[in-house]
Amino acid sequence: MAQLDITRTRDLLQELDFSTLFVEQLGWSQPEPPNPRTWTVGGEEFRSSEIALLGGVVVLELTAADGRIPDARTRRAVYAAIEKVHHENLLIFVDEQRTQSIWYWVKRDGSKLSPRDHYYFKHQPGDLFLSKLSSLVIDVTDLDAERNVSVAQIAKRLRNALDVERVTKRFYDDFQREEKKKAIQTLNEILMDQFKDLGIKYEFNP
Repeated sequence: MAQLDITRTRDLLQELDFSTLFVEQLGWSQPEPPNPRTWTVGGEEFRSSEIALLGGVVVLELTAADGRIPDARTRRAVYAAIEKVHHENLLIFVDEQRTQSIWYWVKRDGSKLSPRDHYYFKHQPGDLFLSKLSSLVIDVTDLDAERNVSVAQIAKRLRNALDVERVTKRFYDDFQREEKKKAIQTLNEILMDQFKDLGIKYEFNP
C-alpha cells in the first residue's frame, strides 16, 4: 500500500493546495478539463471546479460569490443540488482568501443523510487530517486489470476517512474500556494499602 509523503502532504495542506494534494499525493486522477460551473442555491451563487476524480467519485472545490464559507444549512442545500449530478462526491468549501476550508461529506444510511464537516485552516498543523488522508491514498495495487477502481471501494475509503462519528464512537468505547481498567487497578491498589495497614492479606480477583 502506498504511503503518504508526510512532509509534502503537510505542506500542501497548509497551503490549501487540495488539487495537487489529491493528484500528487493521494493518487487520484486530475479531471481534464476541471469543468467549472456555477450553482445557484437559495439565491446564492457558488463556483465549483472538479479537482480530483476516481472510481466515479468526484472532489469539487467550491467558493461562494460572497467569498465566505456557507453555513450548515446552505452547505446541505448545495450538496443536495450537486448530488443530483454527482451522486458520490466530496465537497471542499474554500473562502475567497483561501485561508480556511470545510471538507463536506455526507454519510448515507438508506434515506437518512448525515453530513460530516471537517474544518481545515491555513497553516494548521494538520496531524489529524494526515491520519484521515491515509485512507484515501491509491496506488497501482488498488487498481483492477483495466486500471480502474470501483465506486464502492472509493466510497468505503471516504467513509473510513471522514465518518467522524463512527471513529469518535470507537475511540470513546476504547477509552471507556481503558478507563474502567485503570479505575479497577486504582481501586485494587487502594484496597491493598488499606488491608495492609490492618494486617490483613488482600488478594485481587478481577
